[in-house]
Amino acid sequence: MLRRQKTLERLHEELGTIALFDRVHDYATDPDPADNRAYELRQIRRSEIIAEISKLNPSRLENQKYARISSAIFFLSAVGYATLHYLLR
Repeated sequence: MLRRQKTLERLHEELGTIALFDRVHDYATDPDPADNRAYELRQIRRSEIIAEISKLNPSRLENQKYARISSAIFFLSAVGYATLHYLLR
């Protein structure tokens, strides 16, 4: 878990750096083709980082785990209620 957190921190830092360079590019009065190409490459890297963060995001994994647990609890409760109702009749 610690390794995942460090990786997420590093990716968020890289996103911040990309955002800083994008702001510099936005404020440039006359960007040259090299600046425009660097901007395009940063956008590609940004999409890669966002995809990687979505894979590593622990909240998504925890939500899936809680959904499975709550489904199991609901199923067991329904079976218990049906059994109780059948036995008391």
